[in-house]
Amino acid sequence: MKIRYLLIILCIIITVVIFVIMLMKLKKVRITNIKSIEFSYTKGYMINSNVSYKLECGDYCIATICPYGTSCEDAKEFKVDKSVLLEIENILNKYDVISWNGFNKADKNVLDGDSFSINIKMSDGGKIDASGYMMWPKNYREVKEELDKIFTNIYENNKVEDVDLKPIIYLYPESKIDVSVKFGYPDKLTVTYPKYDNGWNVTAYPDGTLTLKNTGRQLYSLFWEGVNTVSNGIREDGFIVEGKNISSFLEEKLSILGLNDREIEEFIIYWLPKMQNNKYNYIRFGTKEAQDKSMPLIVNPKPDTVIRVNMEYKALDKRISVKEQELNKAERNGFTVVEWGGTILK
Repeated sequence: MKIRYLLIILCIIITVVIFVIMLMKLKKVRITNIKSIEFSYTKGYMINSNVSYKLECGDYCIATICPYGTSCEDAKEFKVDKSVLLEIENILNKYDVISWNGFNKADKNVLDGDSFSINIKMSDGGKIDASGYMMWPKNYREVKEELDKIFTNIYENNKVEDVDLKPIIYLYPESKIDVSVKFGYPDKLTVTYPKYDNGWNVTAYPDGTLTLKNTGRQLYSLFWEGVNTVSNGIREDGFIVEGKNISSFLEEKLSILGLNDREIEEFIIYWLPKMQNNKYNYIRFGTKEAQDKSMPLIVNPKPDTVIRVNMEYKALDKRISVKEQELNKAERNGFTVVEWGGTILK
């Protein structure tokens, strides 16, 4: 009889213990409302072997990134969406990083090893501090790999400057003339055809035909690509266009901006494959003034009309709300220079 009572009591104790454990798991403290996180680690003591990530958030987040192999004195800053913060919070909770708080261990037997430190501050005043030298808290490798992936993507997606793609220049004089074409920032050029050698010197004809002065080769346009120094990403105005409607949209808008049928066709042939399969496209046409600031175009003799069309666009998975951009009708008079190109916004 006593044994039976003991077994019953034991079962009750086990049940209570299991219930308490389950309750503790349900009440497990989570990391939320992070104000900032700093995570760094070293790979031995070689020069530039430090890796450092910092994310500070208010209305938006600023990521400061020092990748492996670079000097952290030259760490880059990037403005990022707050969704990155939620992604990081999910990782920290997935691997129970809150349990790292207070971890501070070192293997003193290793003279030239790896180390790490992490500092997290939350809006409610809570914080997590941990560090180690050749000793790591639970799930450290997984957390490191996932944070590496997030910050590497931010760095790679933002470090490349926006590039003006396939701008080509047409010259339409009223009569046959010799023309010199130069750029204000030749150091920003990345590709040119024909080769840009302190400018292009051509003989231009009213139908747009060009003859290179140094080779006699005939062309119909001058081609260049280069770094865009004024692009600022999605702005408050522009257009949201479904991929399936790109052709008709460009036909209408490019005509307003002053391009003729041939120029419109060549523009669409180049850009359509990049845009038609996107669910939506954000499109904005830069002003001539903005393009002149990004890459000044110097034509001699001075033309009567200069039309510079630079389309900035970004593929979107869903529609966003922007104010429709107002476009002014362009007229072509006298000696006319036309340039079109585009910039894929990073």
